[in-house]
Amino acid sequence: MNRIRFRQIRIPLHVLYGIPSLVYLFIFFYIPMIMIVVYSFWKGGPLYKVIRVFTLENYVRFFVDELSRNVLVWTNLLALLIFFIVILIAYPIAYFLARLMKGESGLKIILLILMPLEMNYLIRIFAWRNILGENGLINNTLMYLGVIDQPLTMLFHSIYAIIIVAVHNGLPYAIFPLYITLRSIPKSLYDAAMDLGSNRISVFFRITLPLSMPGIAIAFLFIYVPMIGEFAIPALVGGKTYLLGNLITRSFLEIGNWPFASAATMNVLILSLIAIFVVFKLTGMRWLYR
Repeated sequence: MNRIRFRQIRIPLHVLYGIPSLVYLFIFFYIPMIMIVVYSFWKGGPLYKVIRVFTLENYVRFFVDELSRNVLVWTNLLALLIFFIVILIAYPIAYFLARLMKGESGLKIILLILMPLEMNYLIRIFAWRNILGENGLINNTLMYLGVIDQPLTMLFHSIYAIIIVAVHNGLPYAIFPLYITLRSIPKSLYDAAMDLGSNRISVFFRITLPLSMPGIAIAFLFIYVPMIGEFAIPALVGGKTYLLGNLITRSFLEIGNWPFASAATMNVLILSLIAIFVVFKLTGMRWLYR
């Protein structure tokens, strides 16, 4: 009688360890993403009704509709402004900690800077509401000192509040990669440049800044890209300020036009990926394409 032999298949242990993560990603990331892509090519009907007919109308409308186009431009400009403000503040701090502080003192301060990230994101935003509000810490302090007679309304429910809160939330994400990048620059490069007659300004623009571009690119990834789809900060402290994240949220939850909201989401994703690749290409991070 013939015997049936089964071939033994050996699966590496690290592959088995990765299966639960892959299953989790597939269920909670890839399936929802596929659903968004499919919905974006369907027609939107009355409230929450979806007409399953293939169309590119939602993508065209996103760029043709005046409101969507204005919100897209305004959101990108605001995200760029916040990114540049964060870099202007974070770079000197990271430079001081990486180049001027001795030993592990800089790293200890970095850990203190990262501590607010342990707090829930929404709690940090609500904390800023208590600081910037009409009865908040800033207004009460200024009124107590006699600087103002009535609360400053420009601090809360305004574009200024969005910038302040977004900059505060983005600083740790910029300081840490900049610190790591600046710390990795060999001190011998500075010494060689100074020995050859370069001044500190020339050394900064010819050595420090170019070699720290990867840190700036990583900061861009963590600040500009999330800000494009941000909706919590404008909703809680922005008042009437309308950004792209609010447009998508309103289209999903209030208007019920899921196909248009899905197309807007895909457009944001595509634009974000384009921005990431362009910035990484310009900053010399070519390892991303290998």
